[in-house]
Amino acid sequence: MSFFSDFANSTARKTLNSTWLQPYGTLTELAIDTESRSLSLTLELKGENAALQIRVKHYELIERDGETFLELGEIETSREWVNTLLREHLQEKVIKPKLAQTPMPAMVKMLL
Repeated sequence: MSFFSDFANSTARKTLNSTWLQPYGTLTELAIDTESRSLSLTLELKGENAALQIRVKHYELIERDGETFLELGEIETSREWVNTLLREHLQEKVIKPKLAQTPMPAMVKMLL
């Protein structure tokens, strides 16, 4: 990984931990493969004894009407019940990240 990639990854983790994930726990590992457009996360969640592993097999950043959305491909986790929940209830895997609330939205976009 290059210095820029390491820095951007560290910045993304810190940003996620201090904003979106703060009520739930901490993102301890983040691996992004920009070539295959896949990512892996490890979360230490409040009230959980073991870390939650999440793997997204493909993602795309999509621009629509001047807004950026994140479209997620197949998602697999280390919890069977979470996999079932995602499969049965998350049909539309397009989310709108709050990039404007991050300290460096352009860097987050470049990281992905």
